[in-house]
Amino acid sequence: MSNDLCNKYGRYLSSLMGSVLNSTAPKAPFEGINWDTLYQLAAHHNVLTLIYPAISQFTIPEDIKSEFIHHNNLIIARETRQEIEAQRIFKLLSDAGIRFIKLKGIFIKNLYPAPYMRSSADVDICMTKEDREQARSIMQQAGYTLKTSIDYADEYNKDNFYLYELHSAIVTKKAPYAQLFSDPFSKSVKDSHENSYVLCPEYFYLHLVLHLLNHFLTGGCGLRQLCDLYVFEKTHPNLDLDFVSKALKAYELTRFFNTIRKLTFDLLEDKPLSQDEADIADFIFKSGEYGSVNLKHIAWLDDDKNVTWTFSKKCRYFLGLWFPGVRTLKKRYPVLEKAPILLPICWVRRIFHTIFFKRSAIKGQQREIKRLNSQELKEAKRIRKLSGLE
Repeated sequence: MSNDLCNKYGRYLSSLMGSVLNSTAPKAPFEGINWDTLYQLAAHHNVLTLIYPAISQFTIPEDIKSEFIHHNNLIIARETRQEIEAQRIFKLLSDAGIRFIKLKGIFIKNLYPAPYMRSSADVDICMTKEDREQARSIMQQAGYTLKTSIDYADEYNKDNFYLYELHSAIVTKKAPYAQLFSDPFSKSVKDSHENSYVLCPEYFYLHLVLHLLNHFLTGGCGLRQLCDLYVFEKTHPNLDLDFVSKALKAYELTRFFNTIRKLTFDLLEDKPLSQDEADIADFIFKSGEYGSVNLKHIAWLDDDKNVTWTFSKKCRYFLGLWFPGVRTLKKRYPVLEKAPILLPICWVRRIFHTIFFKRSAIKGQQREIKRLNSQELKEAKRIRKLSGLE
């Protein structure tokens, strides 16, 4: 999709999202709109259920309408099952005397017009390190399998449908802003269950901003993350934005925050954009829910003024994909946490498994390497600079 076309559909999609969030009449579709293109872009950002109340007011092709209805019903059913399960798990933890803090989606979905409009694949909660150890037996007795374990989080799976991440820190201690979330219970208030908590509004909002930042840096953020900021701020009119700005200033993120916040409100309230905003918006429209520009593996370009995508750099990129460091692989291979010397063995095992069981991944990496070019790398760096990250 061309930049102009992406921006046109992205702007209209944003306006539909804003109309639902603000309970206002949706903007009429522009002349010649391709509803399938709009559907695909909304699916790319995982906002189909959010815009469904808006597009249902228009006459659209029956096949696209059926896709919307099917997806909407599917998400409502999935959300219902996940909410019932979440209440069961929360009660088990609470009854065991384990205090926990609800993070991100499991809390913020209830601030949307309807919870299913902000569905998520997993449930993130935070607890003390000691309680995280105790929770292992509770989760296993509840039918969950511990899939991965790293220094600050355990990931559980049940039936490949229910996913839980139990954290003992809001963010990894290696994050530059980790101190901001130290002693998280002192920054939290009681929620629904006896031992259930949620971060105080300013800290919850900070967590959303920094989570968005992480995606923005490592692949691009999507419209739904902007929605989270918007919904949270609109439902918390007394939010202390001065406190938020001062906290971010300590990490030189004030300009980024102000830029993204203004863009969020301008997009969802269908206001005119400056050229810089339009360029950042285009990057977001193309990124999708979790990002499509693979900046994670080319972070070394940050300090490289020459962003020409040479053969040697393609080789470095390829090697970074196939031979990642301990920090990247320890989630998949927890043994590396205590024995990083085993990294070469993990490389061999990973390569063997990929060759014989995930050949599609190899083809995907080959396509990614061919797709990346100097112009895209320059553009990624330019967008970072426009957003206040350089």
